[in-house]
Formats: sequence, C-alpha cells, structure tokens
Amino acid sequence: MFNEIVLICVELSVLSVGSRVNTFPHFYLRRSPCESRRTEKKKEKKTHQNVVPLRRAKLRKDVEVLRHIFGVQRFDMGIICVDNRRIQRINHVYRKKNQPTDVLSFPFYEDLRPGKIPCVLQREEYNLGDIFLGVEYVMQQCKETSQDLHEALTVVTAHGICHLLGYRHETEEEWNEMQQKESYILSEFNRLTGSHLEPLTKRSTQDMRP
Repeated sequence: MFNEIVLICVELSVLSVGSRVNTFPHFYLRRSPCESRRTEKKKEKKTHQNVVPLRRAKLRKDVEVLRHIFGVQRFDMGIICVDNRRIQRINHVYRKKNQPTDVLSFPFYEDLRPGKIPCVLQREEYNLGDIFLGVEYVMQQCKETSQDLHEALTVVTAHGICHLLGYRHETEEEWNEMQQKESYILSEFNRLTGSHLEPLTKRSTQDMRP
C-alpha cells in the first residue's frame, strides 16, 4: 500500500542510530514510557522524559496537505519525532555537528535534482525517505518566540520534505533556491488551510558548508 505517512514518537532506547529507519506500510505511533534505572546501591529510580504536547492527528493532517502541494501523494515517507538527545546524536553521527536541531532528512533518492519528482520503476521505490523532527528542540524555540508548536512543526516538516526532494542549503545560491520553494509551498498551504505560516528564517553562513 502506498500513500502512507509513518508518524513515530520514539524514546532513546527504541531507535538504532547506526542505520536508517525504514518506512512501514502503516501508521505507527509509539509513546515514550518512563525509563527505569537502578542506582549503584540497586535502588530503583524513574526518570521522566520531557513531555511535548504533540497533537498527532493535527500533524498528520498538515503533512497530508504538504504532500498534496509538493505533488508526492503517491510516495511513502517516515516522520519520526525525537527528543533533544536523540536528534543531537543523529546530527553528530551524520553531520558531525554535536548539537540538537529542528529537523534532519534522509532521502531515499540521494542524487535527485532539486524539485524533481522521482521516476519510479518498481513498486518498492515509492518512497521518499525519512524525516526526523526534533520536537523538543522546536518546542523550546517556540517558547522563546511565542510561536505555536504545531505551526512550527509544519514549517520544519516542509523544510524536511524539500531535502527529500533534492534541495540543499550548503551555499547561498542553494539556500535561496530552497527558500523560494518553501515560500511557495507554505503560501499554498496558507491558501488551502487559512494559516499564516512563514518559511524558516535565513541561517547564517556558518551553517552552510563550502
């Protein structure tokens, strides 16, 4: 079955960083339970992860609208929601940046020309890849800017889908091209939903690799 979004919320012990997460054929959500740990004195302690008030149905609905605008309704993609520790670890492993971030994308088609819809030859190729949303990081940013969490998640998801479709921002030219695409996508999203979303603000040249 195609046209599926996989929305997963994971705790640190669930996801293997050493390999990419495959897209499942159905919608999955995993709640993050409390971790139980023993001290050196063998006394049990429970540590709660930070709670993020994520409205999954809202996020999934918004992603469906984004896929329609991008023209990739026939393709599967994975949306994996993670905390700061997990997104930092993945960022460190794959981008050599030991810090949390808002979104990381792992495209199925790594050499795709920006904006080009993949030419599929086999059924299993209806896959765009996986997007990791640093929901804890985004929530912290929203608290500082008084922005709505779910609006911010929709914006970073659009940014992530752009990466799945070949867009990059390693240079000023690439960033401008990607921002133009995001601006168009979000303007269409606003038109269809009555929202008022804006693309990610321009990053400093320190975030662009030469």
